[in-house]
Amino acid sequence: MKSGEKKANTINSLNIVFVDIQIVLTVLTVILAIVVLFYQDMMRVFQLSLGCCLLMMAYNNQKIYKRKNITIIYVVVGIILLICLGV
Repeated sequence: MKSGEKKANTINSLNIVFVDIQIVLTVLTVILAIVVLFYQDMMRVFQLSLGCCLLMMAYNNQKIYKRKNITIIYVVVGIILLICLGV
């Protein structure tokens, strides 16, 4: 491989599983955001779901999509949410 060539993204079954997990967490987070509007008791579950979703998005950005700039923000916000939750 020459120095100017970029390495091609390899899509394997593990990457597809991580994208599927991200989709499920995103849908769960959106549903929980609507539920939190009516039941404030669900805030901790929403915060846990959002923190995990952001960490999964950071992983997928780093490994699959090769977008490194926003990954740091996802990791920091996800860890802050989980720390505030007490996990």
